[in-house]
Amino acid sequence: MKHDRQNRPSSPEASEYHIVRPEQYLYSDAEYRSAPREGGPVYGYNPSRYYDADGNRDCHRGQLGLKTILVLCLVCMIVSGILGMGGLYLLARNRQPAAAEDSGLAAFYADADPQEQQQGPLTLTAIPAGAVPMAGEELYAMACGQVVAVTATAPQGGSLSGSGIVVSADGYILTNYHVIQAGALNGWPITAVTFSGDRYDAQLVGTEAESDLAVLKVEAQGLSAAVLGDSDALSVGQRVYAVGNPLGELNFSMTRGVISAQDRLITAGENTLANMFQFDAAVNSGNSGGPVYNTYGQVVGIVTAKYSSSGVEGLGFAIPSTDAYAIANELINKGYVSGKAYLGLTLRSVTPSAARYFDMPMGAYISAVEAGSNADMAGLRPGDIVTAVDGQSISNADEMVALTRAYKAGDTAALTVSRSGEDITVTVTFGSAG
Repeated sequence: MKHDRQNRPSSPEASEYHIVRPEQYLYSDAEYRSAPREGGPVYGYNPSRYYDADGNRDCHRGQLGLKTILVLCLVCMIVSGILGMGGLYLLARNRQPAAAEDSGLAAFYADADPQEQQQGPLTLTAIPAGAVPMAGEELYAMACGQVVAVTATAPQGGSLSGSGIVVSADGYILTNYHVIQAGALNGWPITAVTFSGDRYDAQLVGTEAESDLAVLKVEAQGLSAAVLGDSDALSVGQRVYAVGNPLGELNFSMTRGVISAQDRLITAGENTLANMFQFDAAVNSGNSGGPVYNTYGQVVGIVTAKYSSSGVEGLGFAIPSTDAYAIANELINKGYVSGKAYLGLTLRSVTPSAARYFDMPMGAYISAVEAGSNADMAGLRPGDIVTAVDGQSISNADEMVALTRAYKAGDTAALTVSRSGEDITVTVTFGSAG
């Protein structure tokens, strides 16, 4: 499958992406690369949903002003096989300047088409009228029947472990892609182990690296499946619980916290952007892929990331259930996410220092254009700087990646491009990534 690509600049102002091992920081791992591309799945980011009818930003969902957004950089944590610990993405300490307030951008949210959402075995369930919150011990007892330990075992005996959640009685399991990535790439056997000790061989159904999600299937019937709640109904301050296998050893641990913020745009891997909600329940390596429950026992998120820095605690991040279930349905139905848009661009961010030094605008710098691609046919050239997509201003390559995820193959967009100091408009039609 071909993908549009976004290169990262080497400037200190730019994001750095590393694999972080417990005993070694800033360890670069060239083997981890999420699929590089500039387009996105049907589950496109939709900035307009965060503005009211008068064009004002709607902050009731915890959205911060853009000047205060911290651009959190996700650092993948794939732990050494001999340690037997599962990977949990870590957010590197990187505080790039946020986009200007008048850029027209708000938080990006992966929104699935309603018709697409209904095509699959997984559905979202609203909180029943009159429902009473569950006691913590009651919720834990229920979770132990739904959470599994997911392990990929290398031929030499080492293993990588994380968590997963049973989402159907006939054996579909949802987890993070990075939990099973090494096993999937190397053909290692993957197993799922229940609280009662039942061990199942798991087959890989499909992955979506850019969203860090994967679906496994075990041959079993009558499993206790989690109820997927509507994460759009979450509120900041609402209590949540995380259940998983921290460190790959302390299996079926539960921690408690609250929703700290919503709609955090997280940079994952090399050029993957994902909307996540922030929570303060303690999570560690091995929690990846495990569920975040609301107090009614519904899964509202998939634990994926934490902010890792000396002196920083209680900054965990989860993929909202509304995003995860739509993508999981696509993976179960087809084995992949369809309709991904593709242009054929290699992008880099124009850093503030480069903009000042070369007297150029902030935006997405095109360093290469694939010959014969839709971008090539539209007339885009290396050296062009994209500053807006359909009138939505952007200040870096990440924002262009996020905005173009709202499009699918066959859609068109008007790109505002700075070329040799002159602003022009280039209309492009997205091709298909697959």
